[in-house]
Amino acid sequence: MHNFALMKKLTTYLILIVVILTLAACNNQAKNQDKARVLYEEGLRLREEQRSEEAAECFLKALEFLQNNNIETFQETSLRAQINDNLGALYLKHGIFDGAFDAHNDALQCFKQLGDSTGMMNAYRNCGRAMRSQEQYALAKQYYDSAFCIATLINDRAMLSDLYLEIGRDYYMETGDFAKGIECVNNALEGELNDNDTDIANMTLGILYYYSNDFNQAKTYLNKALRSERPGLKMSVYQTLYAIAYYEGDYKTAVYYQQLFSDNMLESEQKQSSETMQRLKSEYELIAQKNAMESLHRNHSLKLYLIIALSVIAFLIILLIIRKKINENKIKSLEKELEIRNKIMLSNKVFVTAKNLGEHLTSDTLGFVLDDSDWDDFISLTDMIFSDFSKRLVATYPKLGKWDVRICCLCKNGFSNQVISILLDTQTDSFYKRKTRIRQFKMGLPNDNRSFEEIINAI
Repeated sequence: MHNFALMKKLTTYLILIVVILTLAACNNQAKNQDKARVLYEEGLRLREEQRSEEAAECFLKALEFLQNNNIETFQETSLRAQINDNLGALYLKHGIFDGAFDAHNDALQCFKQLGDSTGMMNAYRNCGRAMRSQEQYALAKQYYDSAFCIATLINDRAMLSDLYLEIGRDYYMETGDFAKGIECVNNALEGELNDNDTDIANMTLGILYYYSNDFNQAKTYLNKALRSERPGLKMSVYQTLYAIAYYEGDYKTAVYYQQLFSDNMLESEQKQSSETMQRLKSEYELIAQKNAMESLHRNHSLKLYLIIALSVIAFLIILLIIRKKINENKIKSLEKELEIRNKIMLSNKVFVTAKNLGEHLTSDTLGFVLDDSDWDDFISLTDMIFSDFSKRLVATYPKLGKWDVRICCLCKNGFSNQVISILLDTQTDSFYKRKTRIRQFKMGLPNDNRSFEEIINAI
């Protein structure tokens, strides 16, 4: 009887200990969740102030607190999804594409656990963006399609319009299916796009029609896109209009668009500098408020910061003035250089053939025959104009073969993918794959985020 009473007392004590430990664990888990939420909200504030590095640190610390909890509640899963979604957006903005995909994929798994269709839809789209930034277009298309299915299911018309635009721009245009890209972007314009996305859609259609050699349609949509007030978008429009004018032989108009491109580039740089200075000013004002009651030494430091800020502003203004002067001088000589270059290259059969193919496709233009001497002359003239381009190219990438060098010289002269694929007697898709192989295996640049043309023009 005595032993039974003792066992009963021990059992009671064990139950009390388990209850206390459970309550302590729950309390600790609740504290971790509260700390994570505070850090998440602080990260959102820092992100709005464009202090990306500090915001990312807050999000990562918040995830650490959530990882310390053994049992994840509905609220914690939702918080984890939001944190990863914001962290992925920061990574994507700053070019950390692997990290962006991992974060958005984690957010996607959380939204799946929650059964949140809208969250899943956005996460699928963000995963697609991350894959597209890594030029993994097939995977990007799969994620975009998943987002599209959910948007269709819940009848989210705004999202459907956004996805049509992104798929047309980021997948079909990149993979060379211009007709399908035009169809998608037109579907986006028929939907619910905001003014900014409408301008982007018009610009994208203009570029797609340019790639399709339908210059009249291209100019129609490019001119519509010019209603935008964004200097960066205008730069892309003017660059395409410049290319069209150049291929049409209208060098005066080409120079005009080049001047507009340079003006918008200066405006974009000036706006970016202004935003940076405004952020610095806000930071200095915050420091002044926090240290208003501190020592005279701190006040002297604040004055020094202001002097530095004013010095930076003055330096940027001087830099912009100098850059503008340089661009003005370049523009004055551009028309003359274009005429000289055109006269030199028009003596070569490869260049003339490519130029005719870019202007109009007929049985006459397609019936060309080029031999090795024509190509050798083309490369020699390219070296004359671009300061021994082929020699520098081979010295930098010695694995390049004869046809690889010819392709690079055609790209250097600004010919389109369609024209080059015709000269090579191959399909446009095959030419895209060939460029990828050249960059990855012969140039040894599998992780370079630049396009093939950007790599060539940098040489």
